[in-house]
Amino acid sequence: MKISGDYVFDAPRETVWRVLRDPDVLASALPGTQRLERVDENVYQGEMKVRIGPVGGKFGGKITLSDEVPPERYTMTVEGEGSTGFLKGVGNITLEALDDGRTRMVYAGEVQIGGRVASVGQRLFDSVSRSIIRQGLDKINQALQDEGE
Repeated sequence: MKISGDYVFDAPRETVWRVLRDPDVLASALPGTQRLERVDENVYQGEMKVRIGPVGGKFGGKITLSDEVPPERYTMTVEGEGSTGFLKGVGNITLEALDDGRTRMVYAGEVQIGGRVASVGQRLFDSVSRSIIRQGLDKINQALQDEGE
């Protein structure tokens, strides 16, 4: 499944870059996250509870950042598995400084899912993943605004 989109943050690019690497902010932004910690400079591990339609469960996973060009872009690799299936994905994230002091994020990637979680169907998984991404980006933007006050 391909995932792509964009989002405008109400903060400068350098600030957005820093916050996107903060495990505490990311953990609070991702729905269902129970734990997220940095285990190496560019590696995070965590656990989250996810429900997609009738299938749900706890997933453990790892996020690795690579090909970084601060504060402009990086590649994110996600691997997770749980009792109901697995997820593997790779995506590219680009941050563009806008003239008004805000930052536009553009993301594109591909995700593979397997196991019982894949049985819910592509359309439902696509809808839920878009919702989770939007909720997470909204929460990160709110954290940026709270930080600026």
